[in-house]
Amino acid sequence: MQTSNLRKWLAGLVILLALIAVNTGIWQKERVLKQGAVMILQLAPVDPRSLMQGDYMALRYAITRTLQQELYQQRQGCDSVPQTPCLPASGKIIVTVNEQRKVTQARFDNGETLKPDELRVNYHMNAGMLTVGTDAYFFQEGHGERFASARYGVFRVGQDGMALLTAMLDDNGKMIQQ
Repeated sequence: MQTSNLRKWLAGLVILLALIAVNTGIWQKERVLKQGAVMILQLAPVDPRSLMQGDYMALRYAITRTLQQELYQQRQGCDSVPQTPCLPASGKIIVTVNEQRKVTQARFDNGETLKPDELRVNYHMNAGMLTVGTDAYFFQEGHGERFASARYGVFRVGQDGMALLTAMLDDNGKMIQQ
């Protein structure tokens, strides 16, 4: 009898801890969406269609091209020379934003203090591509033509470097509505 009560309490505790963890993650993301610094990245979009997942736009960012090349070259060099430190496959970059909040420059973070026009943003390698934030933007089925004009992604960046995509902009900086 006591074993079944103990199991019930343990199951309840596990469920409670799982709910706390999930809700904490949601709360953190909601906070970034409300209070995070705005960053606008120029896109290098690819095909806005997936037969298995519905309509979406696979995203690449113009600013990450040079970083990806630098990371690739650096990793080749450190693989061939023992004891040479390599940049990690996941880490942080520093982006410089202009008055319109568009990213103008990016470099790998080496721990220096940020300037007022800079943000520290998480990056990771995904299938050989350096990604900041997300690599896809999902939209309502049948709205692919509307998002074909997307040229910028608007992000909110948290203190921890988490970047959440909030909107897509056209050439004129106008938000594309869902």
